[in-house]
Amino acid sequence: MRFRRSSASASERRPLWARADELEESDNQDLSNERHLGLFSTALLLTNRMIGAAIFSVPSSIFLSVGSVGAALSLWVVGIILTFCGFYIYLELGCLMPRTGGEKVYFDTAYPWPYRLASTLYAFYVLFGFPGLASVVVADNTLLALNIATNEAGQRLAAVGIMALVAACLSISREWSVRIVNSLTLLKLATFLLILATAFAIVVGLLPNNVDTSANFRQPFTGSSTTIYDYTVSLFKVLESFLGWNSASMVLGEVKNPQRTLKVAGLLGVGLVGALYLLINVSYFIVATPDDISRAGVQLVARLLGNIFGGAASRVTAAMVALSTFGSMISTAFAVTRVIRELAVEGIIPAADILSRTSKSGNPATATSVFMFGPSVVAILLLPFGDAYAFLLDVNQYLLVMVYGAVVVGLFIIRQYVPSADYPFRVWTWVPYLFLFCQVFLLLSPLVSPSGAGDTTLPYWLAPAVSFFVIGLGTLYWRLKGFTPSAGDEPIWARQDNLGSYGSVAVS
Repeated sequence: MRFRRSSASASERRPLWARADELEESDNQDLSNERHLGLFSTALLLTNRMIGAAIFSVPSSIFLSVGSVGAALSLWVVGIILTFCGFYIYLELGCLMPRTGGEKVYFDTAYPWPYRLASTLYAFYVLFGFPGLASVVVADNTLLALNIATNEAGQRLAAVGIMALVAACLSISREWSVRIVNSLTLLKLATFLLILATAFAIVVGLLPNNVDTSANFRQPFTGSSTTIYDYTVSLFKVLESFLGWNSASMVLGEVKNPQRTLKVAGLLGVGLVGALYLLINVSYFIVATPDDISRAGVQLVARLLGNIFGGAASRVTAAMVALSTFGSMISTAFAVTRVIRELAVEGIIPAADILSRTSKSGNPATATSVFMFGPSVVAILLLPFGDAYAFLLDVNQYLLVMVYGAVVVGLFIIRQYVPSADYPFRVWTWVPYLFLFCQVFLLLSPLVSPSGAGDTTLPYWLAPAVSFFVIGLGTLYWRLKGFTPSAGDEPIWARQDNLGSYGSVAVS
């Protein structure tokens, strides 16, 4: 690869990465870049985003797929390991480039040619992420917890109202947005502790229970499935439960002492959620009979909490699910709106002049939330309930696998040009290879279904096909936009005087 010398002068250039003390000493008066997130808030941000509705709904379906308690718990352990692998990869890249944008920053660095193509495709992934679909879960469970009956139209309007509430929370002061995220996270952790305390009280006999609490653990692997597809689908669900472990990388430009904070906050957040998920699953299987496990959804939680709340257990469980999902939506929106703003600053998405603005509070403009939730509002108002929503989530999950794979390949590319001594942190070599192998496996395995069926009534191959169609649309949009680098806006690799001076980029 040949590199062209940048025309920028030395005074116009700054290093791509910087030491932690240099980051803290910079006098930045821009509210959108002011570093205000400390260790506590950063850890709670990613914890809040990871803990959603999945942990309440997928354990029973995973058990039904793999056929045994031992196999199900093993998959959760594998999920924790892979999540840590992903976190350490993002930790290396985040410490090297502690700027807001997450994958967008890494793609710009690793894939400068064709110019803006990688960022454009990532923008289409963000657009088709449908983060607002979770509002259906919040609305349904809130109505159930309040014992309010409504028709389908009422459910749709309630879901749209939830998205409007999330946007309103992000429109107030940035400090209050962070306080809302922190408060919801602490409430979630309190509900988890309640579930664990209930299971412990049952085991030691403080609460009555007519189920043999050790029955599911005597022969934990009996009845395990021998079909790889069952484990693949289940692993997708496990990894989906951990979504959000990379959320801190999306807002690193607002994190104090980002290199140290990202490392500690990530270890605390991912470690805490991983331990809680594993213990919650053990708690479910302590009190669950085979009949309980056969009931899909949140019946396992209601079965456990019934020892305390009796007939109101279902409503209490619904409130927990609503709270967890709503908190996850706010954390997701907090991070994604900042990524959208970064994409708009570079003119990659439409209405860039509006979406690149920052409100007086320091949060992205309200229009950014409208852009983020717009596709979800259309889907909720027009699509029928049921498989359509599950299908859109499958498409997003498949696209996410592509994003993760591209990040790992990008890490290998960046390593070719950055001296080892310049890395604040460098992950062990086997970690990205293991994570990449997992993404390739998840990318290819859904294309083969022994029964010809997926997790919805739609053809199993349709979600991968639509994912590639989205990539095609992104490529077409990129071609029509005709992005061309201007003076001082060349790709990072093109700004190298030589390999030894990698990291000098022009400031626009």
